[in-house]
Amino acid sequence: MGKTNDPRYNFDANPTLDALIAQQGKGPIAGVQALHGNFGPEDERIEDFLAALHAWRGHKKADPAA
Repeated sequence: MGKTNDPRYNFDANPTLDALIAQQGKGPIAGVQALHGNFGPEDERIEDFLAALHAWRGHKKADPAA
């Protein structure tokens, strides 16, 4: 497999952090609100989700004393 001229696909390329940022068209975030995602449905309580998660992972025991 030959080497490519595009540094994004060249394993041997060693770009600087600034070069990576420029290639990806990214920059600093304006505020932490940009990091806040829209997760889960509004009508589902977090407690119900966590209970289901524990049950899926097998943490919920049939016998509470076990």
